[in-house]
Amino acid sequence: MTLVFCFDTCLINTVKYRLVALVLIVALLAGAAAYHAPRFLVYADRLVKSDALVLFLGPEFSARKKEADQLLDRGYARYLIFPSLNMVYTRGRIPVNVPCSPEKAARGRLSEYPPYYEKTHLELLYAKRVMTAMGLRSAIMVSSPYHMKRISMIAERVFGYQSYFFSYAPTLYGSDPIHLREMNREDWMFVMSEYVKICWFQLYSCMLLKT
Repeated sequence: MTLVFCFDTCLINTVKYRLVALVLIVALLAGAAAYHAPRFLVYADRLVKSDALVLFLGPEFSARKKEADQLLDRGYARYLIFPSLNMVYTRGRIPVNVPCSPEKAARGRLSEYPPYYEKTHLELLYAKRVMTAMGLRSAIMVSSPYHMKRISMIAERVFGYQSYFFSYAPTLYGSDPIHLREMNREDWMFVMSEYVKICWFQLYSCMLLKT
């Protein structure tokens, strides 16, 4: 009886220690994921003068537009492309007549592409159509910081790795913190929605490659 009791006690203690270790490991992984989640999304690189700026619609659009306007005024690009608004401007806010009509391109988006395409994906497809028509080969992507990683991933798929050059400029005028103590509920919702959209894009992109 004593041996059986000692064995049961040792077994229970072993299970407890393993459960505690498992909880600690899960907690550490969750903490690491929470720490890196916003940082992974905030993608940026050194700005270089390009043919165009591509401005994406979304939360805090005024902050995104302010960033794009300043880059345009500072001479980083000659054209400003608004994919969601179907507009192209040059410096001085002068509208540009695109060889392929932006209105035609916008109408084509609904009928030409599957309905499950993600909105940023459609914006980049429109941007590619305009850039091809205008003979543009480089662009600066402007959006909110949390949006930038998804833009870079989709741009690589849409434009490919050759013939085009892109740099990425997250707006400095928004409120997308990367430090955990500065993030509120809305920030976390934004971060989680970005990961959901990234997963959705990767999922249907893989399905398209198999068909």
